[in-house]
Amino acid sequence: MSLFTWEPHVDQRRIHADTLVVTIGSFLDAGHAQRLMDAQLLDHLPNHVLGRFDADQLIDYAGRRPEIVFDRDHFVDYAKPELALHLVTDKDGRDFLLLNGPEPSFQWERVAASVTYVIEQLGVKNTILTQSFPAPTPHTRPVAVTQYASDPGVIAEQDAMLGTFTLRSSFPALLTMRLGESDHRVTGLLAHVPHYIADADYPEAAGRLLSALRETAHLALPTEGFDVAAAAVRAQIDQQVQASEELTEMVSTLEANYERFMAERNLRSAQTASLPSAEEIGAQFEDFLAGLGDDGEATAEQPGEGPDPVPHPDATPGSEESDAGPDQA
Repeated sequence: MSLFTWEPHVDQRRIHADTLVVTIGSFLDAGHAQRLMDAQLLDHLPNHVLGRFDADQLIDYAGRRPEIVFDRDHFVDYAKPELALHLVTDKDGRDFLLLNGPEPSFQWERVAASVTYVIEQLGVKNTILTQSFPAPTPHTRPVAVTQYASDPGVIAEQDAMLGTFTLRSSFPALLTMRLGESDHRVTGLLAHVPHYIADADYPEAAGRLLSALRETAHLALPTEGFDVAAAAVRAQIDQQVQASEELTEMVSTLEANYERFMAERNLRSAQTASLPSAEEIGAQFEDFLAGLGDDGEATAEQPGEGPDPVPHPDATPGSEESDAGPDQA
């Protein structure tokens, strides 16, 4: 806990929040989705800071270079990096926690242990991480949001990523593993941002992440404003694409790939939905056992019910028992 300090006015015993939302950045906040989400939540909902991580121990200042303003003859407005824990109240009056800030440069294991300690101290039941990444997807299609979890059983199969990937790790990935190892429930929401605009603001990704968070956490979150901003950004991108034959061809290819990806995803969803659940199989098996007699044979059928009688092995051709065909026998 030497990395995390509670604010002096905070009484931990009076904090009650079931959900922790984590928007700590990874190596790339594609479309600035996390930053836009933070601004939306903290600007539109009541909140206050509960505590902070020690940025001097965790941030590589030379590598990240915080911004500062030089005003004619002096420096002002130094943007000090902060990893802060906020208590936020949604539109229905329900409290939740928000942990935001830049990705730690150092001491990942200690930060993960500190987050685990805070979760256990406050009795958090669900931790939800929101992220975005540059993907081969077009801006002309809705932003896809896939899920991951510490326990794959908590998410629907059709919401998971297709395939297995080896990639460079991020702190949110490590945090997911460590919380899962401590038997804490973690769900991740991952927005697919068109790779060719990953370095610019892409409000549609932030809006989709916020909507997915609202559904997953059952929180009343403000999403207003994202539709208008997303439409304006899309119009700007459309103008640039139409002015370039190369960009037009690239977007057309991405659209075809997107449709193929969604078709595979929908097919897998349909296949999963067609399979009976374990409960359904168990119920059918119990019904079968209930139809057996004490000797393990099927109970007698009522007259006029059930299958045609099977011919006796000694029946002679032409007798009544021989009327059954070979398939029935």
